[in-house]
Parts: sequence; structure tokens; C-alpha cells
Amino acid sequence: MLNVALTGNIAAGKSTVVDLFRRWGATIIDADELAREAQAPGGEVLASIARRFGADVLAADGSLDRAALRGKVMGDQAALDALNAIVHPAVRRRRDELAREAAERGDVLVVNDIPLLFEALDPAQFDAVVLVDASVTLRRTRLRAMRGLSSDEADRMIAAQMPAERKRAQSHFTIENERSLKTLERRARKVFEELRRRAAAAALGRPARTLLLVAPPSDAKHPALSAIGARYGDAGLAVHRVADSRSALEKALQRPDEPPDAIVAVHPAAPAAEQAWTRAGRPGVLAYLSDDPDPVAVRLDLRPWGYERLRLMEPGAAGLAPRPDLFPSANPLG
Repeated sequence: MLNVALTGNIAAGKSTVVDLFRRWGATIIDADELAREAQAPGGEVLASIARRFGADVLAADGSLDRAALRGKVMGDQAALDALNAIVHPAVRRRRDELAREAAERGDVLVVNDIPLLFEALDPAQFDAVVLVDASVTLRRTRLRAMRGLSSDEADRMIAAQMPAERKRAQSHFTIENERSLKTLERRARKVFEELRRRAAAAALGRPARTLLLVAPPSDAKHPALSAIGARYGDAGLAVHRVADSRSALEKALQRPDEPPDAIVAVHPAAPAAEQAWTRAGRPGVLAYLSDDPDPVAVRLDLRPWGYERLRLMEPGAAGLAPRPDLFPSANPLG
């Protein structure tokens, strides 16, 4: 799993990029949402906030009055540090829990939306850091136009965060948001595609070279095979499609220059694929899409590419622990 942090100073456009990444299939963990959960009425975090800042930060219904709390910490670094010390540990625990759940599901690309990444955390704990940025002048204009703030109010909010110039050097990617939404989407898409490639490569678990996709001619455009091919093509494999005829399979399986590391066949092609695989000396890992997957089936997660999880059945796999991906960490099965 590739664990990514996405951040940006106020009014830089981070939320727009998060929405794009979510639409394109990334698993999103939203730090602001986790903070709201942690500050829910009845919880220890809200009680600690009220003890530290006074009961007047609570609304009549017992919930947090965010405007009142913001008034107490804005421009007061000691108060802000005290608030962060109350909220951030709870948010961090919940974020770690959600990341573990994502890894257990087999999600391959998780994006953590963290506005105060550099102010509150060590960015080195993430596999990649994406910064969304715009000039101070443009961000001030956005705050005045979109939130109705005065110039002084906007400047105070901007000054409360670490300058973006200090964040750029610690970021793997910077998405500039100085122009149109269409331009922002194009730049964000370029970064997302690179993250997708890194996630796919990480999911392989070891270097691999060739993937063979087997289907009858009538299933040549099978959407699941197309998604599998796209994922492993992103990871740098040579992906070959072949019909389920004996001659085509034998030719593909017996290529001395490019033996397959794995073969994936759709269910109708499974018998022909297994026969050819056995005749060829059982090269690589043979798996097929099953209509009735075994609980210990090999798993391949395709959520970031628009498909629900597929379970793959490997012949002879009964009783074996499930592998996290199509390719094991050891040498291919032979």
C-alpha cells in the first residue's frame, strides 16, 4: 500500500484536489473529519477542550462552538499548541486505524488529507507528500471572495500557517493552482497517475516482468482483464493477451525470452489455460477469475481503477494462507 499525505495552506485548493483524487479512486482519510469525530459531544477530547478553554466554547446543545474556540486560539501560539496537544493524538490514532483497515482490505493507494501536515506531523512517515499551492496574493483574494473575510482577517489566517515555501523542499510533488480549474485538474491528474504507478509497483512485492491474460475471443475485452492489465502495466510489466486455443497458449507459455511470471484466465478459459500451463512445465503462477471464489483465494484489489475487489482462485491453493497480491515475495511458482 502506498501511504500518501496531501496538504496545502488555506485557500490553496487542496480540497478540490482531494475531491479529484477521491473521484479517481484513491482511498481518502480526511484529518478534519477525524478531528470532528474526536470532538463529538460525550467524548474525552471535547471535555478536555472545555476544561482548558472554558465552557463558553460549547454550544447550547453541548457540541463544540468552533467559532468561539477559533477566537481563543487565533494569534495565540500557546493556546493553539495546547489545542493541538489535545486533538492531534486522537486524530493520529484513528488515522492509523483507518490506514491499517485499508491495508487489510488490500487498498493500494491511500491519500491522507492533512491541512497541518508540516506543522503537526513528521512528513517522513508517509511514502509521498503532495503539496497544493498558490500565491499569498491569490489566496488572500479567495478568502475575501469566498468567505467574506476582511484583508486583515485573511492575513491573520494565512500567517497562522507555515509559509508554503518551507514546505516545498519537503514535498515530493507540488501542484500549482494559479490558473483555471481545468488547469488544476490536468496538473492533479499528472500527479495522480504517478502515484498510481508507484502504488502498483509497490503492490507487486517483488520485481516481475510478464503477465499473460487469457480469454476466449468473445471475452477479449473483458473489463476485469482490462483493469488487471492496466494495473500491472502501470507497474512496468509486459502484459500480453492471448486466446484460449491450444496453439496460442503454447506459443505464449513457451517463449524462452519472456516466460510469464503469472497467468490470469477468465473462468471459461480456465480448463484450456491449466492444460497448457501443465504441458509447459507450470511456469509462473496460474490464477483464474472464479464465479465462486474460495475463502483463501489469491486476492487482487482493483478499487483504484474503478472495479470492486476481485478474488482469484489458484489451482491447488486450498489450505494456503491468502497472498496480498498476485505475485508472491519469493520466486514464481514452478
